[in-house]
Amino acid sequence: MTFVWMDVFCIGLIFSRDQYRYRTYALQYAEALLRLQKHIAIFSPGWIEIRNELLVRFRDHSDRIHCFPIEESQGQVPDGNFSFLVRNIKLTRTLHQAERSMKTKIDFVFFAPVDDWIKPKIGKKVFELTFPYFWSGIITQTQDFEGETLPLNIDPKFGDIDYLFTSEKCVGVATLDRFNSENLKSRVYKKVVVMPDVSDLSLPSTQLKVSEQIKKMARDRMVVGTILLEDENPENFLSLALTAAPDAYFFVCAGKLEPENLNEKTRELLNELLISGRQNNYFVLEDFEDSQSINDLVRTFDVCYLNDGSFQMPHPLLTKAAWF
Repeated sequence: MTFVWMDVFCIGLIFSRDQYRYRTYALQYAEALLRLQKHIAIFSPGWIEIRNELLVRFRDHSDRIHCFPIEESQGQVPDGNFSFLVRNIKLTRTLHQAERSMKTKIDFVFFAPVDDWIKPKIGKKVFELTFPYFWSGIITQTQDFEGETLPLNIDPKFGDIDYLFTSEKCVGVATLDRFNSENLKSRVYKKVVVMPDVSDLSLPSTQLKVSEQIKKMARDRMVVGTILLEDENPENFLSLALTAAPDAYFFVCAGKLEPENLNEKTRELLNELLISGRQNNYFVLEDFEDSQSINDLVRTFDVCYLNDGSFQMPHPLLTKAAWF
């Protein structure tokens, strides 16, 4: 059986992580697919919030929007082969149940990210038996394609991280890493698509009160702000806030900042800043998930500070910082 994109009627989007980045992708991918007149089935731990947002934005297309719950993976692939296969079988069962609910077949599945669902030491035939759908997805762990870890221009071997991409059911690979896309393509011999790091750039109808407050507190100082969206480590940001001239810079840290999730060095810097007596820092301890609120904050910053972004993946604030 050959995969033909024109034959695709319904697409399943698997978002096994509930971070800000993946909720944004869910909304953006859904919009693009609705424009192509496709039916979409979204599977996510945050499925209720995604469903509500989609129904508000695309009320006239509600009959083509379907959302279902799935457990969050936290970026972990089960260690044992048996546990891995059981999870894949459960996912297949979930997709079958969704098909019965929608009264239509899912023709193609896209994983964002795909790293959570492929295991190098599983045979391709076994994988295809437990997950019989045509599929693709975003691979985020691409550092092995940079140096000599994986030799280029040869077929992936059993146990290599890209081994399952050679499955007949895999129709291509997506990546956010434009630097290693050709290296990946030289091994899997399939289309490799570099995906843009999409962002919602809309603003609220009125400016947030907290944004107005930041401008007033900063006065004529430069505002250096950061927003913690995906459990980033703000160690370097806090260090900068402790050393920069208080009369020239005003620092804003927004988002969840839970001491138990910080490393020892970051906790030390945070405590030092809080007891320093400096009047040039402000913390907005909210869990920001609404893009319009995030955009309004970013627009308030003179400099948007990005914390410890992996070089394989663009930081989710990068597009916003450039735009505003």
